[in-house]
Amino acid sequence: MISKSRSVFAAFLLAGVAPAALVPGVAAAQSADQRSFDIPAQSLEAALLAYMRQSGVQVGYEPGDVAAQTSAPVSGTLSSGDALSRMLNGTGLIYRSTGGTAVRLQRLARTGDGATQLGPVRVQGQSGTVSASAPMETATGPVPGYRATLSATATRTDTAIRDVPQSIQVVPRTVIEDQAAVRLTDVVQNVSSVQLNGTAGNRAETYNIRGFVASRYAINGFALSNAAERPEAFLDLANVERVEVLKGPASVMVGLTDPGGVINIVTRAPSKTFSFNGAFQGGSFDFYRGELSVSGPLNASGTLSARATGAIQTDGGFRDQARDSERVFGAGALRWEPDALTRVDLTVDYLDSKQPFDRGLYADANGNYPHDAGNFLGERWSTNSSEKLVVGLAAQRQVVPWLMLRVTGRYTDATSFDSNGVDLQGLEADNRTLRRRVTTRTEAPEDLTMRFEALADAFTGGIEHRIMVGAEHNRGDFRFRSARANIGTIDIYEPVYGTTPVPVTRENANYDYEARNWGFYIQDQISLGEQWKALVGLRYDRAKSYTDDVFNDEVTRTDVDALTWRAGLVYQPTTAVSLYASYTRSFIPQQGQTVDLAPLDPEKGEQFEAGVKLDLIPNALSLTGAVFQITKQNVATEDPADADFSILTGEQRVRGVEFDMTGDILPGWSIIANVSYLDTEIARDNVFAVGNRLTGVPELSGRLWTSYSVRQGALKGLSAAGGIRVVDKRQIDLDNSFTIAGYHTFDASVRYALDEHWELSVNAQNLTDKFYIEGVQSESNLYPGTPRRITGTIRARF
Repeated sequence: MISKSRSVFAAFLLAGVAPAALVPGVAAAQSADQRSFDIPAQSLEAALLAYMRQSGVQVGYEPGDVAAQTSAPVSGTLSSGDALSRMLNGTGLIYRSTGGTAVRLQRLARTGDGATQLGPVRVQGQSGTVSASAPMETATGPVPGYRATLSATATRTDTAIRDVPQSIQVVPRTVIEDQAAVRLTDVVQNVSSVQLNGTAGNRAETYNIRGFVASRYAINGFALSNAAERPEAFLDLANVERVEVLKGPASVMVGLTDPGGVINIVTRAPSKTFSFNGAFQGGSFDFYRGELSVSGPLNASGTLSARATGAIQTDGGFRDQARDSERVFGAGALRWEPDALTRVDLTVDYLDSKQPFDRGLYADANGNYPHDAGNFLGERWSTNSSEKLVVGLAAQRQVVPWLMLRVTGRYTDATSFDSNGVDLQGLEADNRTLRRRVTTRTEAPEDLTMRFEALADAFTGGIEHRIMVGAEHNRGDFRFRSARANIGTIDIYEPVYGTTPVPVTRENANYDYEARNWGFYIQDQISLGEQWKALVGLRYDRAKSYTDDVFNDEVTRTDVDALTWRAGLVYQPTTAVSLYASYTRSFIPQQGQTVDLAPLDPEKGEQFEAGVKLDLIPNALSLTGAVFQITKQNVATEDPADADFSILTGEQRVRGVEFDMTGDILPGWSIIANVSYLDTEIARDNVFAVGNRLTGVPELSGRLWTSYSVRQGALKGLSAAGGIRVVDKRQIDLDNSFTIAGYHTFDASVRYALDEHWELSVNAQNLTDKFYIEGVQSESNLYPGTPRRITGTIRARF
């Protein structure tokens, strides 16, 4: 326990997933964030707790400075800076910025003639002033515009993005709605070095991040099941507040992860005031979607609030002869705040979806494949369906001003069933007749993760600490059954459908897999004054697994552990510039055995990164630039003595440069853009040639989207937007047998706000109707991109 004699911080933000308000701007006199305060005169320490709760500002102080002091009353609608100044009136204390979203109290200095030397008195956030009309940004809540300045993904605390010594990009709901995005893939293409890897037969999306496959993403900081190799189902965007991408290894905070990075989905939380957001969309390929979200208080005191979100979607799709897709999604969130120091959140969401099973296009050994996005190689009766229930709980208590305790949990129960999924097996000698088989599969993942954390704030000498100590336990179970049979061939260039009847299948796999993981971690966010910040973290993981292979009558057990850590430093010569450097590590267990039946050691990753975060236009336009090297070690390769076993000789390396820009160029003119260069290679292997590029990773890629809204005159309410996406060629496999062509596509949008509540919009994707391959997994899994699609939207906001 931190001793009382040390300086303490009160009001650590009230949850890693809970919001903390953006602290006002550069000087108290310029602070324009208006809030309602009602704090009676009382002991100064009690008043500061009430202030921090009502303002979201963290206040650090020496216990001796506030002991036996009485606060002045504060009441009315004021900026956070003005409210704190009034509260401190007559106490002999002032406040100064400590960076991020915190201030610290200090005694008034006296000059030689007895006059008071005030010095720099300010309450400062990560990006300066906020207009009185702008909504207050939080690390997990709505973002005013395109540019987010706070995030909890990297640290699980409300932290200014400029204070994180690692690249992190945020795509807020504003961008999702402006682009009329309906897939997670549409959203993450706004982030540098993120590409679609594949969809596992049109079941769920996986991505390449900085050159490495990220098999799972996270929701509200919880990675999806450790027992599954991909998400349980496609993500519905109706309940998504923001999509954040933390680049590079992230095991210290997220646990078992791939080295390229992690995508974190932040869901929509209940609001203190009533709000309604609903939309109906219709467009090309018989696409229809309706969604709504309603939120507000449930009682007069506002201690109980809730949000309900739902969506229904049908999509004919652009794949010839494939069945239609159907989706029903619902989510609920309940927040209880019985007092100023306690918060409890309960969330539930449910998804039921059906879509065609689809492995995409097939390429021959010479790299030839159909250039027709509608070319479907399955059958209309080939279907996969998913049903998923997720329950989340988060509870926290500010025990004393410098200590908060938090428990969070997430339970997932899902079932995925492939009804006669058509797998693509290989070409005949004519390089166009494709052998196929039908597979019925049942996958039933179940997952429970619990976290217990203590968060403490301390001040030692001139150094301020934000310390987190935590323990995490994950239990993942995965039940898998499948049966197969061969079916008729199909011409990949001129397919003829109608293989009936579906043959009787024979079981080929039946196993139960259990994964258990325990993680223990500590993190310290250190402020060395207004210009220097540091972040250090250490984590120990113990991962066990048990596989009962009923079909082969085999039992396999693994037991591995790992110590991962990260360290980073940020230097901020001005409020508009952050220079940073960091080192991070990751680990993830892998399946397989060596020839002596020993389990394979986990894959490990490490990253060196340096970069700069700039405010090109103060409080409006930001740029992040990064250079990095990631090395993935312990890559399993085939044992040359016995192909049924593996050895750990593989190493893969990615070096890259990235730039991401978000914000406003002028009032009404917004932009989100990125570009990246990735130099990928096999550094060591006994099967593939050293120097070969990694599968499906473009050397150059980028996207630009910009929007302009007319704010006055006869055209007020009219908005026009457009963008371009560019992706370089990609290798089909680690042998680099052939390349898949790169592409560029154009998008556009026109919106018209009838008034403050109603908006009409038309969005066009792939305006030139260009054929392209969006996801590259192998020669038998090439996923074509969407042809030209026009979507109209009617949206209401109240």
